[in-house]
Amino acid sequence: MRFLGGILAACLLTGVAACSGGTPAAAPPPSTSKPPSSTVSKPTTTAPTFTPAASPAAVTAACPFLNADEIMQALDHGLAGGSAESDPVQTGAGKAYACDYGGGQTGSLYVAVDSTSPAQFLARSKKDCANVVPLPGIGEAAMHCDKKDVGLEIAVAKHSHGQVRTATLFLGSSGSEDSYTKIAKLLAGRL
Repeated sequence: MRFLGGILAACLLTGVAACSGGTPAAAPPPSTSKPPSSTVSKPTTTAPTFTPAASPAAVTAACPFLNADEIMQALDHGLAGGSAESDPVQTGAGKAYACDYGGGQTGSLYVAVDSTSPAQFLARSKKDCANVVPLPGIGEAAMHCDKKDVGLEIAVAKHSHGQVRTATLFLGSSGSEDSYTKIAKLLAGRL
């Protein structure tokens, strides 16, 4: 069962994805010289399990904007179940891409392109909120609040790639003021 925020987010988010992505740059060729094996220790590396988005040219998914591990680190407690992209939510003007955390029981992230301004998006996001806390200096508009029957909501909006991009994260667990600010900054940096 999808996190309760799914229904609310569908009402809050409007957007139409646009633009097309570019092609990644080719990796440089490997070096052909070999250092003496007796003087060089081999480093141990672990492949990253997640590569953060760097403001993609088009919004086509939500999970690349925020990983479950980043939420765990920010909230300083466990988050079971990882993350999984779910079907986009159809809104009046387009799609909101959805990512569920913990099988949709822990939280949900919705990322969209909005047809209004960051301030108007934030005003809609504040509906049915209690304890609204503005987050100045993050994106063009950001806040967090307590959402009745849902839990915590973190909302961020800014202009990027000629569009107003929005991210709304609903979480069933709480953290500190610093953790909400950290998550909002991560989202704003990737929109």
